[in-house]
Amino acid sequence: MATEVLMPKMGLTMTEGTIEEWKKKEGDAVKVGDVLFSVATDKLTNDVECDTDGTLLKILFGEGETVACKTVIAWIGAAGEAVPGAAAAPASAPAAASAAPAAAAAPAAAAIAASATANRAPGEFVLATPFARKLAKDKGYDLTLIPGTGPKGTVVAKDVESFVAGPKTSPMAAKLAAELGVDLGSLDINGRVMKADVLAAAGKTVAAPAAEAAVAAAPVLGSNDEKPKKVNPLRRSIAANMSNSWHTSPRVTYTHPVDVTAMKELRSKLKDGLKEQGIKLTYNHILMKVVAKALTEFPDINSSFADNMLTHHTHVNMGLAVAKGDGLIVPNVKSADTKSLAEIAKETEDLIAATRDGKIAMEDMTGGTFTISSLGPYGITNFSPIINQPELAILGVCDMVDTPVVRNGEIVIRPMMNLCLTADHRVVDGVMASKFLKRICDLLENPYMLLV
Repeated sequence: MATEVLMPKMGLTMTEGTIEEWKKKEGDAVKVGDVLFSVATDKLTNDVECDTDGTLLKILFGEGETVACKTVIAWIGAAGEAVPGAAAAPASAPAAASAAPAAAAAPAAAAIAASATANRAPGEFVLATPFARKLAKDKGYDLTLIPGTGPKGTVVAKDVESFVAGPKTSPMAAKLAAELGVDLGSLDINGRVMKADVLAAAGKTVAAPAAEAAVAAAPVLGSNDEKPKKVNPLRRSIAANMSNSWHTSPRVTYTHPVDVTAMKELRSKLKDGLKEQGIKLTYNHILMKVVAKALTEFPDINSSFADNMLTHHTHVNMGLAVAKGDGLIVPNVKSADTKSLAEIAKETEDLIAATRDGKIAMEDMTGGTFTISSLGPYGITNFSPIINQPELAILGVCDMVDTPVVRNGEIVIRPMMNLCLTADHRVVDGVMASKFLKRICDLLENPYMLLV
């Protein structure tokens, strides 16, 4: 009997995953432990291993498609065995001919999809993948109008894309029809339905300036430019999260210089002893310890705000932005306010290694209450970090620069570093932010205060 292959749920907060790459193709023999496919979430990419022996009979979702967790995405069974809702798979399939079965199945799939669409009633619930549903919503499409080629008539992303690019209706006309409540089926149009046809049916006229603006907004590609390509799930997640943060939090960035002479001396005195314990001590670890201490004194900053409700978090889950590929991931040290400097250093380095190896757990990237982002190693001396929602503030750490300063009436050279705090002004006003930032600087300039 054929066995289902499900989209795995990797972590409590994961709801869907994107199939990054199929490592096996239909007709291939597979065994327990073989890497079957790789799945990308908005935070990481993992390989998924096969948990049964047999033949990969049918792949239901292709590379690049986003699928809800626990959804059947493929079938494994005995060679030639039929799977639910599909014809029997071939015992073997040469790579050169792998596209032929799909092409042969296209008319049948189209007929099934057309039939399913014809029987739908307006407003009827339609089976669709989360990504296809979002795509249809963004385009202003009624899902009941879109033929689904997935299992049991499920609408998948490619169905929405092909519907958008269909020969019957222009994308703009279809979106406008949905917005104006125009029934495209009622239009007596010979050929392609355009924006003007929809506006005429709705009793409106074409707005020339808007049309010109739409043309002006189109990207201009040079002859040597690469074709636009879809970015990976991590970059899509970063784009969505940063846009959400930008529109959610009325933010202000406060910059305060700090003399890090004492911090450098502290690291110098402790690093060799910790190294013997297998622990690498960095300035980021000291900053995390100091900021965690300061946050316990400013509970409104170690909070989250939603629906006019402020939630104070019991502990400080300190996040540190870590570069991975072309993006950033923010793992966090849970309850950093209760841990020693050595514990914070050890746990942070373990999280950084797991992040860069692609082995970080979802639980390690959720539940953060505050984030530190350091651009000091790149020579940056001032920047405005964007808040990691639903947190209320983020600390930007800049480069240490030897700077002439006045101490006891004399000009001396001291290592100075700018700290840049971006805070959500809905909760954290200027006075609170300034006091919090000054407290961090005081602790860094006199780290013995951590013992008090």
